[in-house]
Amino acid sequence: MKRLIILTLSLTMALSAFSQDIKGTWYGVLNAADLPLVFNISEKDGGYSATMDSPKQGAKGIPMSKVNFENAKLTITYTNAGIEYEGVWQNDSIVGTFKQNGMTFPLNLSRTEQEPVPVIRPQDPKLPYPYNSENVKFENKQAGITLAGTLTLPKEGENFPVAVLVTGSGPQNRDEELVGHKPFLVLSDYLTRNGIAVLRYDDRGVAESGGNYSTATLDDFVQMQQRRSIT
Repeated sequence: MKRLIILTLSLTMALSAFSQDIKGTWYGVLNAADLPLVFNISEKDGGYSATMDSPKQGAKGIPMSKVNFENAKLTITYTNAGIEYEGVWQNDSIVGTFKQNGMTFPLNLSRTEQEPVPVIRPQDPKLPYPYNSENVKFENKQAGITLAGTLTLPKEGENFPVAVLVTGSGPQNRDEELVGHKPFLVLSDYLTRNGIAVLRYDDRGVAESGGNYSTATLDDFVQMQQRRSIT
């Protein structure tokens, strides 16, 4: 009887391990940010690797720094952006938390796409704006890529002072969108209402800007700040 119990337990553990196939595409939504995220996990050198997509931010195939799956616990880290995801396997879904720069949010992953729960941000400006706003593109000739952004201009006057908003670490769009907040949209609105023209733009490889953020070096980002003409 004792041998039968041990054999049954061994078979149960083996079947459980076999059923926990972490490979494939996993979908989740940071509801606090109204931000869908996608992790693509594959086997590599006896372990795992992963890329992350942020469709709403126009970012795709961002290589993660480290992936570990052991004892039903999944950990994914992306050192460059201070991101860490920790989750536990539960019936072919993963229940966990998403951490970035000291902030923690619930993030559950499943094999099927999820719809975000809309979040109202009263600080975001609403159309119509009392100033001119136009989409622009400018070229980084040395890198051979074109960057895209938004230029806002007061409706009256000329020779305005100009502010160029440059995002912090990690791939971000022209609004510096993070966890549902759009700091650059709010800043540009305030500045332009007060007589200052503002240019904000998508990082390379994000949204409408060309290039590849994940392979860019510090020198590449410095070159992006050099003076260019806007078309």
